[in-house]
Amino acid sequence: MKTTQRAGIGATAIGAAAAVALLTAPNASALVTGISVASASQYCVNQSYTVVVNVTPTSFLFDVSLSDNGTSVGSAKVSSSAATFTWTPTSTGDHTLKAVQEIVSNKSTTVTVVDCTPAGGGTGSSNLNPLSGLLSSLSAH
Repeated sequence: MKTTQRAGIGATAIGAAAAVALLTAPNASALVTGISVASASQYCVNQSYTVVVNVTPTSFLFDVSLSDNGTSVGSAKVSSSAATFTWTPTSTGDHTLKAVQEIVSNKSTTVTVVDCTPAGGGTGSSNLNPLSGLLSSLSAH
């Protein structure tokens, strides 16, 4: 009976080791190596930017997911060791962009987004119209 019990324990240990090897295998072949946002002098609300996530050459089988402060931006297939996204920030402040591949591999970068709306906004009226004086003088005659 002791021999049977030892054999069962040995089989369980081998099964557990195989499961660990299987679960960690994607980490060895699917790695995010970098994340970059298209260069800009400033990042503005409601403007689109290209985000490139670089991965190891063996990662072409696994999609890459991108999130902005925890909100999904999307998922993309890998092509030529990179996944490309279009990101459009909708609020000001710090945005942490996180790329994940196969849960175990990720990289992130933080970008500060500002409101690039011109000051003044163009609402209201002004007497700076050069034709307003001409029109009023013509109607007076």
